[in-house]
Amino acid sequence: MKRMKLFIVLAVVIGVLGFSLELPAEVIKVTAAVNPPEFAGKCPKRFEFFGEITVNKPGVVKYKWIRSDGAMAPVQTLKFRKPGMKRVTSYWQIGAPGEHWKAIQILGPNSMKSNRAVFKLKCMLTAVIKPQVVKPGVMVKPGIITRNCPDPAAVEIRFQIVRRYSQFKGRIRITGVVKNIGGKAFQSGPNQAKAYLYQLPPGVPPATATGGTVVSEREIRNLAAGAVLNLSWERDWNSSSPSEGEFPNSYRLLISYDPDIYMDGNENNDDCNQNNNKKERSGTEINDMLR
Repeated sequence: MKRMKLFIVLAVVIGVLGFSLELPAEVIKVTAAVNPPEFAGKCPKRFEFFGEITVNKPGVVKYKWIRSDGAMAPVQTLKFRKPGMKRVTSYWQIGAPGEHWKAIQILGPNSMKSNRAVFKLKCMLTAVIKPQVVKPGVMVKPGIITRNCPDPAAVEIRFQIVRRYSQFKGRIRITGVVKNIGGKAFQSGPNQAKAYLYQLPPGVPPATATGGTVVSEREIRNLAAGAVLNLSWERDWNSSSPSEGEFPNSYRLLISYDPDIYMDGNENNDDCNQNNNKKERSGTEINDMLR
């Protein structure tokens, strides 16, 4: 009888251990594709993206789409009731000419990235000739071309010493400047357009840096032609330290739009040139100020 009880206990323990040692689901493959891969014509243009995520067991997968311009995307959840593949989709309505990409980043249960779905966009940007009002006897240059459309642009990142503690230490204000350089006011609804100021990872050149921390953000609702919107943030800085001195943070100013902004029927919030929506500046220039 005792042997029988011992056998039952051992069987239960082995069963529990076997269950606990079973490996969780894992993403074993993820791919991304874009249609069309190349376009030349009127902008903005909508590009469609298709992804495939494959797991080896039932489970829950968390993922997000990432883009070449660094814009943030929400985390999404995909449930698998059995091993296999599921398809996901996304799109990008863009008016910035050049080469761009989107990819899928797997966040759980394991970490993985898909290939970059690269596409090329060539825009036929339009402009209008602004009428010239000329006083008698005043000479002007003919053919001055001005964009008669809203064009919020990331124009500048400023560094300013607001307080100096010593030769190498001080408090720094970092300010991102957004300006409507178009000839028409930008007018948008809530949560459709935002400007973000990022602190990028230390020691990485700003042109190649990914990720980072949002240190300031502002919604862009009404921005008259020529008007400016500032985003500011302050921090202490020590140019003689191993961190800031050797591997300083850099900063990025980014304008980001809701994906559906070009389909809301409001031409006053259609940025006619998305190619100027990002500005970067290296923190090494702050070290030069604190010398």
